[in-house]
Amino acid sequence: MHTLEQVSAFVAVYEHGSYSSAARDLKKSRTTVREHVVTYEDLLGYSLFVIEGRKAIPTEKAEQLYHRARLVEKQNRSLFVQSQALYDSNVHTITIYYDVITPLSLITYIEKHVMDYNSDIIINWKHRTRQEAMDKLQEGECDIVIMPYRGQLFAEKEVTWKAIKPIQVGCYASVNSPLALIDDLRLENLMLETQYVTENFATLKLNFASIQVSPKMHTVSNNDLLCELVKQHGWTIMPKHYMTPYVERGELVELNLKELGNTLSFGLNAFYCYGKPDAEVFGLILEWIEEWTEALERC
Repeated sequence: MHTLEQVSAFVAVYEHGSYSSAARDLKKSRTTVREHVVTYEDLLGYSLFVIEGRKAIPTEKAEQLYHRARLVEKQNRSLFVQSQALYDSNVHTITIYYDVITPLSLITYIEKHVMDYNSDIIINWKHRTRQEAMDKLQEGECDIVIMPYRGQLFAEKEVTWKAIKPIQVGCYASVNSPLALIDDLRLENLMLETQYVTENFATLKLNFASIQVSPKMHTVSNNDLLCELVKQHGWTIMPKHYMTPYVERGELVELNLKELGNTLSFGLNAFYCYGKPDAEVFGLILEWIEEWTEALERC
């Protein structure tokens, strides 16, 4: 019978394409990883990889075995996380990583309900990039990650998620921008002006919000700075909930693009590890997220 260490080593080498990279991912020595794979091959009676230089090329049998092995490893991790969640039943600190485009009303909604549930709980809200947030989530350094939906069927890490209401976005420019004076505004007009893109949109490549339209595209990591720059010139696509105060103050105007209409949006997800909702407060947080979503839909 195979061991979980052998299965994990096989999956890691398959995904990384080399023993060295797999060893770094598993935080083990290259020799240990290779021994696990070789022992697994001896047990199976056939080779799983062909070595070409530093690369480990999967054999046809490895291709057929991978998806089932991946599932076994995933279930093993799920069992471990759930068992830990049952042990850590008393929650004193909650750490939530979020994307800067997360609606502030959602953050305050969760904060209020957690405080009503137990005012002694400490909640840490930390803005992080998607890569860092997902890494820390899997490492157990944060509890929930709120990030945009990438348009992929599976998350990049061994986690699960709950969908949040799609976030509406719009196209914005300064009230003094030449774009604001064009009645029949089209994409070709945007190509002539500087395009500002928030860094998170640019890295996610979500949809039109992150596609380069203008030859002159500037990427900005701070949303407040991005808005200040757009006040001077150019245009951007940003969440409507974030831009509404600028529009109400008469600093920016929402542009109406003929080709796109007013239906631009992107999904937002709350990611968490398997077994996390078994701890009451985390199960409640996911319920409160759903409540917030339903309340918005009724508005």
